[in-house]
Amino acid sequence: MTPPAGDLPQARPAAPRPAPTTPLSAAPPVAGHYAALDGVRGLAILLVLMHNLNPGVPVLYFVGKLQSVVSNAGWVGVQLFFVLSGFLITGLLLDSQRAANYYTSFFTRRVLRIFPLYYGVLLFMFVVLPAVGLQPGTVARTAQHQVWLWTYLSNWAGPLGYGVHGFAHFWSLAIEEQFYLIWPFVVRRLAPRQIVAWSVGIAAAAFAIRCAMQLHGVEPQKIYQFTVCRMDALALGAGVAGALRVPQWRAALRRSCRPASWAALALLVATVPLTNGYSTLLPMTLTVGDTVLAAAFAVLILRETAGAGDDRWSALLSWGPLRALGKHSYAMYVFHLPLHIWIGEPLLKTYANLGMPGLITVYIGVMTLAVYLCAWVSYQLFERHFLRLKGRFAADRPAPPDAAAAADARASETAQRSRGARQASRRPELPR
Repeated sequence: MTPPAGDLPQARPAAPRPAPTTPLSAAPPVAGHYAALDGVRGLAILLVLMHNLNPGVPVLYFVGKLQSVVSNAGWVGVQLFFVLSGFLITGLLLDSQRAANYYTSFFTRRVLRIFPLYYGVLLFMFVVLPAVGLQPGTVARTAQHQVWLWTYLSNWAGPLGYGVHGFAHFWSLAIEEQFYLIWPFVVRRLAPRQIVAWSVGIAAAAFAIRCAMQLHGVEPQKIYQFTVCRMDALALGAGVAGALRVPQWRAALRRSCRPASWAALALLVATVPLTNGYSTLLPMTLTVGDTVLAAAFAVLILRETAGAGDDRWSALLSWGPLRALGKHSYAMYVFHLPLHIWIGEPLLKTYANLGMPGLITVYIGVMTLAVYLCAWVSYQLFERHFLRLKGRFAADRPAPPDAAAAADARASETAQRSRGARQASRRPELPR
């Protein structure tokens, strides 16, 4: 799951300096805010909630069965988050690539966006609640494994049996944090074309690793959560960001968006029977399905950012309520499973008739609203105070290479004239 990472850095001007000799991007930033991407984030969190908030009660009626099918495949929202995160983060890095404070700006802004809520929840659960004797027993019995949550390594520890009850969903946040720690160093000295090549190579490697692990009988949960197995989604999103920043490719990308969208849709549909409706841990889902989903979601993001997103689908993704969900998707993701496990499910099983038609659908709807309200309160009372500080760490905006070279030439010419004037003033005057 990705936090809303897509706000382009508010750059501040810096003194002109020579263009670097390393192969950095000379293409202008793909600036602007894409409303539809907020909606994409909102769609992703809705899919995740439909998957994780389903209590798994057997249903016999048609609507309930349809809802169960959709919930079963709702995990694909995490894959969509990964692709979107790869796109947004890589775009931010490429657009600030020549900034003197490239690293400090990126890492500080990420810390301000992610750490306060993440570590605030951990402090509340593992420090505050035990101090007042209110920590849930299921958490207390697995609290010895909490170190993997504090260090963002739960995606490696969980499948090995070292997870903490109620925080199983933090595995995806761990993958993203590991991506944030490594990817800036990769992007720093790569041109956009090279980013595309690297992204394709990484995606192919992730696919090959999953296939090899599957053939060697590795447990499905390890294939599902290990970082090396999920890099194709992040990489393909990064590839889209790189491709959009190659000026010579933009027209071709714009023309290819619609046919690529239809091809991606056809591929998604064709993969449904192979993966039993994208069932999470089936071998075909873990191998072929993951990459098909990543590629299709990459095409969706390309379509919404390359200038072709101008139809009803784009209008739906730009719908206000969906964008509002996207704005608060990070907190919704953090809160939803604890609220479901320790509040929603107990109430549901105590006071409701689980066989009532439509009950599960209503429960998911009510819980989604409750999770959103908690996320909204968190933003208003807590998160936004840290987010306001991000502006202090905006990336420097260096002068374009041509402008920097021209400024250097003018400075050199001025210096030469100044030296000539000083030498003339020191030269003795000849008698007339």
